[in-house]
Amino acid sequence: MKRLLYISGIWIGILGLQNVQAQQLAQFSQYLHNPIVINPATSGVNQNLNLKLSYRNQWTGFNDAPRTYYISVDGALTRPQKGSSLRMSRPGYTEVKRGTKTINHGVGGYLISDTYGAFTNTSGYLTYALHLHLTNTIKLSLGVAGGMSGWRMNADDIGVADPNDETYLYLMSKGVKKSFFDMNSGIWVYSDRFYVGFSSAQLLQNQIRDINIPAESKASVHHFLTGGYKFMLNDDLSLTPSIMFKNMRPAPSSLDFNVKANYKNQLWGGISYRTNDAVVIIAGYNIIDKINVSYSYDVTLSDLNNYSSGSHEIVVGYKVFKEAQKSSVSFL
Repeated sequence: MKRLLYISGIWIGILGLQNVQAQQLAQFSQYLHNPIVINPATSGVNQNLNLKLSYRNQWTGFNDAPRTYYISVDGALTRPQKGSSLRMSRPGYTEVKRGTKTINHGVGGYLISDTYGAFTNTSGYLTYALHLHLTNTIKLSLGVAGGMSGWRMNADDIGVADPNDETYLYLMSKGVKKSFFDMNSGIWVYSDRFYVGFSSAQLLQNQIRDINIPAESKASVHHFLTGGYKFMLNDDLSLTPSIMFKNMRPAPSSLDFNVKANYKNQLWGGISYRTNDAVVIIAGYNIIDKINVSYSYDVTLSDLNNYSSGSHEIVVGYKVFKEAQKSSVSFL
């Protein structure tokens, strides 16, 4: 039993160490470039079909540090056509005329694999969003996501003092894994200049463990509150400050402060500060009209910086359609 508690403690500790703020979900520094991974209400928000690929190497220098991969796709079920009632008098502006359909639908999905030490957490979700016009230029989106989430422990990757321990031998023969259905939800209010969103993940609070151990290992609800505003400094240059508040009890809440500059919708760069955790430097480039790539580097500010040289994350995006309705997400 002591060995079982030890192994369980590793698992619970790893859950707590997914980032400094003890989030159970994978950490992303570039969530603004693909917000459906934290808020399903952003599915189809820019009236395009978007494909994203990402890789994150967290805490470089640690053996078996977290490595996260994901692929996502989202799009609108209907797109405005040239000559339709959606007027594009200037880039980034949308006006709803009389008779225009004021309800639109967005769909999407994503697959995330998060590996840390002997543990792998894999989840796949389908998303849906209902977009409603509040005014000529402001929309409200309501979103929901549902899918499977599962974790697995590879007992072969865990070292023990006594290889003949009964619990260890049991884990070697049976393995430890759990899969369950879960749901996320979100709301998003947006225009071509601003956005405000709130979302919650792991709503069903499933029990992660299957084996009989005297420890709590429940999936906790995560809450995300986000907002940002785009300032046009001139015809070519924009500046977008934004913020994200994250909460997961009983872990301490955290804040992300971000500032991003965008030049001619071609080249962008920015900096983020994650409280008590890291400073993040981000840069990106639109290679062609449909393909873009961005890179971020996290400079660790906590005591982990004595052992880690930081975290790296890269996101590659592909837009199927060249023209797309501008939104508060499309310039992020």
